Amino acid sequence: MRKYIAVLVAICLIVTVIPGCSAKSEAFTPEDFVTMEQLNTDGKYVARGFFESIYTYDQNMFNHCFPDGYVEALGKAACGDIYEQYKNTMNLGGTFMGSVSAGYKDCTVENGFDVAKMRSKICFATGFEYSEVGQIQIQKIRVQFMNENSSMINEFYFIVYEKGGNWYMNELFTENAGF
Repeated sequence: MRKYIAVLVAICLIVTVIPGCSAKSEAFTPEDFVTMEQLNTDGKYVARGFFESIYTYDQNMFNHCFPDGYVEALGKAACGDIYEQYKNTMNLGGTFMGSVSAGYKDCTVENGFDVAKMRSKICFATGFEYSEVGQIQIQKIRVQFMNENSSMINEFYFIVYEKGGNWYMNELFTENAGF
């Protein structure tokens, strides 16, 4: 249980420090919002769906970004509603306009990642067997917010993974992914 609480606290701190912000106006055309049918079919959809679920108040989509039972277990360990905690922590202000997938990087030894350690952390948090976790990626998404007369574009990096043909959220990525 302490591990879940530590993970939640770390995520809260990361959300307030890591996003890259750009106040300048740049061309930004949001992609269509992620649908439930798309959500777990690709890493880019689960990363965007996770973020969008918080700003569109879609708790059902949020829950489906994680394996069955994971959100409930995390909530019990943290003694609270994880969805509400994310909403409160990730409140960036302004009106959410949409998101776009901005690339990904496979987490491989060739790309400089300790894949065994990443896979072990996922297994520890979820209870999956090591062999059940397939691909691991870092997804980069850009999101746009409007504040009165200005537009702000933020970048976020998420670690996502594949299990049994479905993609799930793991956590925010806190290091330079080389994008």
